[in-house]
Amino acid sequence: MESYRTDEEQVEALKSWWAENGKSIALGVVVAIAAVFGWQGWQKQQETRLAEASANYQNLLEADSAAESDGTKVTTARHLAETLKADYPGTTYAIFGAMYKAKYAAQSSQWDEAETELRWVLEQKPSEPMLLQAKVRLAHVLLAQKRYEDAQQVLAGSELGSYAALIAETRGDILLAQGDKSGALAAYEQAKAELASLDNASPNPLLDMKINDLQQVQDGAAEE
Repeated sequence: MESYRTDEEQVEALKSWWAENGKSIALGVVVAIAAVFGWQGWQKQQETRLAEASANYQNLLEADSAAESDGTKVTTARHLAETLKADYPGTTYAIFGAMYKAKYAAQSSQWDEAETELRWVLEQKPSEPMLLQAKVRLAHVLLAQKRYEDAQQVLAGSELGSYAALIAETRGDILLAQGDKSGALAAYEQAKAELASLDNASPNPLLDMKINDLQQVQDGAAEE
């Protein structure tokens, strides 16, 4: 700002400057305040939305548990799953909803619907545990339709992570369905090794049974 010789000149200069710039400054302040309150309002809205989604998810878990013992209650569980996916897009809860929708569709042998939901989950690029779980479930859906190559393709490149044992076992199931007993046995043994490498892993008696059955088949064939 220029140097002024008297206080009166400085006052007049400030008045002139405010007349020229005061409105834009005031408008800027109003916009800034509105932005702050708008952001706070959006955050509050998101918190409320996520709280509602969380409550609906808890209801879904309860309904799913009830449906395990009373099949007539699966309708309620399915409705809650659909609500989660439809009303809370862009959240993890929507992915949970799709996973449960796929579960109920598979239980009813509605394979196309189950596949659609699971492929939608994969498209969302969820966290690795959810991604691998969706791949395993999709592989089983495709296996049920005897789409063996498609099932193997879904599992391709998914050997890493905590689901490595389950993925190897699923690959064994596919190979066994294709009649490749030696390949299935190798996959099951890989699954057992992966399981043994995990800390505090739960035993898998079904996997042990699959291995024992195939080993007996191989032993019998060798004796012949």
